[in-house]
Amino acid sequence: MEVRQQRTADRCHTDVTLSPDDCGCADDDCTEVVHAASAVGGRCPCEVFSEYGCVPQITEINGDDVVVETYLPDRDVLTDLVDGLKAVVDGISLRRLKRIGSLEREEPRADVTLNLFELTEKQREAAAAAVAAGYYSRPREADLGELSADLGISKSALSQRLTAVESKLATSAFARATAD
Repeated sequence: MEVRQQRTADRCHTDVTLSPDDCGCADDDCTEVVHAASAVGGRCPCEVFSEYGCVPQITEINGDDVVVETYLPDRDVLTDLVDGLKAVVDGISLRRLKRIGSLEREEPRADVTLNLFELTEKQREAAAAAVAAGYYSRPREADLGELSADLGISKSALSQRLTAVESKLATSAFARATAD
């Protein structure tokens, strides 16, 4: 199945290409394209993606689950994009975050895709909030006390979550980078 979407003014246009595997046809030539259009507004995630300069690409549909891939114009919009999507879509989660490198790099570097499903929902929430607040910026723009108060948890709980995030992501990143 291939899904293409395009937003024009106040309309969201979608083309879904169904292959024989998708529709259960025995005929290999049974490819069907379904066109749909709807008004943008209310609970449409297209509007949220557009607001943050992102182009959504549906890469997988499995029952009620939809996997959407997009490229962020700037990493600073990540938390706002996820929050905006949570306001219009039930049960959203960030599945994978991948840095796409610049072609103009002076020195080569291995790009690694990190699977964020290795983190718990609470760990993902803490990490996203920490990045958004500038906790990992140098110099730091937020401290554990401010961040834990914003999240409504103790400093100790936040510290444990961030330590777990750092450990899991660093282990995953360097294990994959050295394996390649």
